[in-house]
Amino acid sequence: MNDQNFFDRLEEEVRRQSLKVRNVLVHQHGRLLARRDFAEDTPHNLWSGSKTFTGMAVGLATSEGRLSLTDSMTGFFREMGYAPDASFDKIQVRDLLRMSSGHGFCPLNRAMERGEPLSDLCALFFDTPLEGAPGERFVYNNTATYMLSRMVEQVSGEDLLTYLTSRLFAPMEITPQQWDRCPMGHPQGFAGLWITASDYAKMGQLLLSGGCWKGRQLVPEQYVREAASVQISTADFDAPFATADHLQGYGYQLWRCSYPGSYRLDGMFGQYCVVLPDRDAVVTFISDEPEKITAILELTWNTLLDRL
Repeated sequence: MNDQNFFDRLEEEVRRQSLKVRNVLVHQHGRLLARRDFAEDTPHNLWSGSKTFTGMAVGLATSEGRLSLTDSMTGFFREMGYAPDASFDKIQVRDLLRMSSGHGFCPLNRAMERGEPLSDLCALFFDTPLEGAPGERFVYNNTATYMLSRMVEQVSGEDLLTYLTSRLFAPMEITPQQWDRCPMGHPQGFAGLWITASDYAKMGQLLLSGGCWKGRQLVPEQYVREAASVQISTADFDAPFATADHLQGYGYQLWRCSYPGSYRLDGMFGQYCVVLPDRDAVVTFISDEPEKITAILELTWNTLLDRL
């Protein structure tokens, strides 16, 4: 089957719904099965798809003995000069990974909604009181991912982009265009990584292969397995755009999907990298869709799945 025939139903749906998809790549059994480029494959902001790269940086840091998933987060920040309230001491690294810090909302999103000036995102995190016990409830939280990125910097002495370049990007031949930075000059962690669709797909393949790339174990297999598994329920996730694909649970900076066993990297405006272990496949989308972003994810189930 040629690429055109493979994507005929997908293209019909893209036209019918006027979806602003840029690139679609389908890999199976470790090779490119088909691709459709509606636009040139240039570096693109992954938005929250960037979170998974930050999550893998944490996995690397644990494998190097620099931190543990059960460490209290506050010790790292006291070393940076912050003085968080003792209530934050119960937040473990893994609570940040699975979006369960105990906050009732994302401090960064709330500040942006109110038009408040942003300077120190760590201070913003600690200045927002907790509403529940850490580890109990999923609340999508960009600031939590930012804290993870700053912890990796603290324990490694390298910023997040530099840290990942030598350990992941260079071995995988991924060339980041940039990683957008916070007001204090640190990579955002929660968003802002610019890479091509072809390179985005490589991260999906790395996860599918249990952290192994061309025979080299880059990320510990056990960590990848945990990251891709349900670590916390998302059954009460109530965002206006939420579909069945948001209610299947969350791992470590990865969403579980409605199709059994599958999971995804997920970025605003339709940046999806869907891992399908039972099909030994990865489906990657880069998009500029401002409204119907979940419709792009659903192209996987409605137009591609039965061809794998």
